Amino acid sequence: MDFDRERFKALVLYIIWRTSHREGFGATKLNKTLWFAEARTFEAYGKPISGESFVRDKHGPRSQHLSAACEELEKDGLVERFSEHFYDYEVTRYRAFQPPDVSRFSGEEIALVDWWIGFIDKHTATSISKLSHDYGWEIARMGEELPLYAFLASKIREPRSEAEVKWAQEEARRLGLK
Repeated sequence: MDFDRERFKALVLYIIWRTSHREGFGATKLNKTLWFAEARTFEAYGKPISGESFVRDKHGPRSQHLSAACEELEKDGLVERFSEHFYDYEVTRYRAFQPPDVSRFSGEEIALVDWWIGFIDKHTATSISKLSHDYGWEIARMGEELPLYAFLASKIREPRSEAEVKWAQEEARRLGLK
């Protein structure tokens, strides 16, 4: 799926709308919600929500278009960006002024986004950032694009039997990889 800018902006607005009232849900958690929702929707349904791309950043996968989308939403008067103190940190937060149009999303997509919002809300920005530092993130170079399937690299394990090894070898031959 190619990147769909309008769909991405609608997704960002939806997440901001759902999290505006949550203390401590700032730009870091917004970014993590985008990463996990896009990657897990890709895993579950074979296509991402908006086709957004992410790169390896110091704090985990970072959306390449989030800043521009937030600026456009601000310019359109749909959101407000502000900073506030949260414990020892200065947190960039957003407030939405109107509910988003969710008609461009399926019920399954919205359900997955809502699930990730709830999951991430239970974390600190630091703990959710650490969770996004999986094997796929670790092996990428700083600034390198992370394909949505990169998180699957953390699910690799040693084969449990000769039958698994034989199956993997046959699949590799079938796919022309070996």
